[in-house]
Amino acid sequence: MPPVTTATIEGSPRIDADRTLRFETVHNARHLGGHPTASGQPTIASDLVRSGGLAELTPAGMDALCAHGVRTVVDLRSSVEHAAHPTPDLGGHGVTVVAAPVFEVDASPGALALRDRRPDHAAIYRQFLTEGGDAYRTLFETIAASAGGVLFHCAVGKDRTGVATALLLELAGTPDDRIVADYARSARELEPVVEASAERMERRGIDAETARLMLGAPPQAMEATLDFLRGRWGSAAGYLGALGLGAGAVAAVRARLLG
Repeated sequence: MPPVTTATIEGSPRIDADRTLRFETVHNARHLGGHPTASGQPTIASDLVRSGGLAELTPAGMDALCAHGVRTVVDLRSSVEHAAHPTPDLGGHGVTVVAAPVFEVDASPGALALRDRRPDHAAIYRQFLTEGGDAYRTLFETIAASAGGVLFHCAVGKDRTGVATALLLELAGTPDDRIVADYARSARELEPVVEASAERMERRGIDAETARLMLGAPPQAMEATLDFLRGRWGSAAGYLGALGLGAGAVAAVRARLLG
């Protein structure tokens, strides 16, 4: 796929210099290209995309998603979440959807806030890594095997998706401060929907403070997650190896990120 620049072809998504992608009604979408790495070579993964849920994706959004080269979608949500907010049928656009639930319970921000009124993002992310490894292995296997672009998402593209992105960028050698900044940026990307989302959570009995806390992306949570990853597995590559991902697949994903 050619390098991503400001879109000039009719039907392509608008692409900002800051990696933001515009697929109609999809929030928090951006590609993984252009991140700095320790080698001095930036990531080239403009065809790897993180985003929020696709349940409200319009036909125009589908066209834009395909124009960007996405051929596989990896859904990190549970079957409960998918049933409540199903992904539109993308088969007619040549896009395959792969289910890779991190948990088989609702792990959307609202559901997490109902279970813990003072949610600890870092603790939640540790649980993703220790209990949701099958989902992350599936994601990396899919990226390694896919010839086309891969989009991965959860409910709002911040938590399960944020951990997945951190694993990818750590594997590429992106400095921690840039990984943390990319994660924290989700709070800004989600600003247009925070009020509506918080109101929905309040109707479920979640107080306003907890709702806004759960919709945040505190940098210290990702800093702690990276510390935990390295303390337990040494690196993203070590984590993936512990999940049973072969060295060839890890190398293939790294090649997607760095060429």
